[in-house]
Amino acid sequence: MKLPKRPFIRPALISFGLAAVLGAVAWLNRVPQLPHAAPLQPAPAVQSEPQIPAPVAETTPGSPAVNTAAFKDQGVLAFVWQGLLYTLDGHTGEVKAITESGQALYPAWSHDGQWLAFVRVTDPQAQAGPLWIARRDGSQAHQVQGLPGPLGRRNFAWSPAADVLAVSTEKGLWLVPAEGGPRRAADQGGTAWSPDGKSLAYSVVLPFDPNDPESRSDALYTMAVDGGQPVKRIEAPQAGIILAGWWPDGKGLLYWVDPLHSNSIAADGLDLFSLRLGDTKPKALTISLVSPQWLSFSPQGRLLLVKGGGRIVWAGKSLAVIDVPAGSVQDLKNPAGSVSLDPSFSPDGRRIAFVAAKDLGHNVWGFKNPQELAAWVATRTLWIEDADGTKAHPVTSAGGGVYQPLWSKDGSRLLYVRDNALWMVEAEGGAPARVVDLLPAQKDLFGFYGFVTFSDQVAWFRN
Repeated sequence: MKLPKRPFIRPALISFGLAAVLGAVAWLNRVPQLPHAAPLQPAPAVQSEPQIPAPVAETTPGSPAVNTAAFKDQGVLAFVWQGLLYTLDGHTGEVKAITESGQALYPAWSHDGQWLAFVRVTDPQAQAGPLWIARRDGSQAHQVQGLPGPLGRRNFAWSPAADVLAVSTEKGLWLVPAEGGPRRAADQGGTAWSPDGKSLAYSVVLPFDPNDPESRSDALYTMAVDGGQPVKRIEAPQAGIILAGWWPDGKGLLYWVDPLHSNSIAADGLDLFSLRLGDTKPKALTISLVSPQWLSFSPQGRLLLVKGGGRIVWAGKSLAVIDVPAGSVQDLKNPAGSVSLDPSFSPDGRRIAFVAAKDLGHNVWGFKNPQELAAWVATRTLWIEDADGTKAHPVTSAGGGVYQPLWSKDGSRLLYVRDNALWMVEAEGGAPARVVDLLPAQKDLFGFYGFVTFSDQVAWFRN
């Protein structure tokens, strides 16, 4: 679905699980003429401008310039530049073009980093299209045949244990091996892999009176990938179920409940529930926006998320750490005058990286000009704190306008987006290094009421 273009402020699509549901959220809640925000002050001087080292290596003219030294021994990076999909190998320094034409979207690595799945379209404005699979060196690239309809950002996911994709469509759930054709596994989609890759969870809309669509109820099922009968785990009367994932130990499920299947309610955040397999009474954890980007598990099984309702991200958003089996929630304090966004647990679970940005309050719904939006974006700074919320401090050298910090495998560095480029910085501070530019030259940073994702352009295999 294409969104109508608007003068300056327009929403970006957010989605998870049943992509059609959340695509409708973005459509039904497209931004009208919005109230004006009060003018913002420039970012504090402490947010120093990062130095930009010259790229160490560049491929042939017309291809991306990359700083291979900055990414040395950091795994393999898949990124989209001028619509084409590339990989940067941190071990060899090689930059490889995976596609030669069209627009690539939503790159995703297989569990062993040997395969890439992505969507490839011919219309640069399209948000969904055919599914493609290729080896990491670009060989064996092929469009998957036999799948119904175009696919979007959250329609497919690799198994955590095998080279197999689960593909969720409006016409069912499919399993697609990296080498081979698709196999239909269930009549309906909205799916999540178990941590061991042996089971899938998915939601089903139960039969309902078409004259009373608000009476629809969803049921949550699990099934073994290698066969067997599906097991109904729970029903949500007159409500939708949107899967958030499994417990890290595979003993339970997380999901959002969407009352009356309401797109408008879903846009403002939903109650997140936890259900132990075999139980019939789920535990309500907290309310959060329906965004997988804002969920992060520690190795110990604790869930880190952004809590708070309301579709605007610059008000009422904070971090919480949840003991999922117990259902207990520990709220973490925001930096003064800020909201907390884009959280990520360190690989050892001892630290948290996140973005702090100025809290504009619930009465601000938009910006009267690009300069006001840019002023708020400039307040987005990188912070690190201990897992219990103590010792919170900014990484000032990272600068302003920070999005989606991710830890390196050894926890010594952070990869993040700034100025539509990927940067790497030491967790202890120091000058950041620009790794590679992304295109388009400027992404829509209003997004969906301030929510912006770069998962349509970047995927990082850290092993």
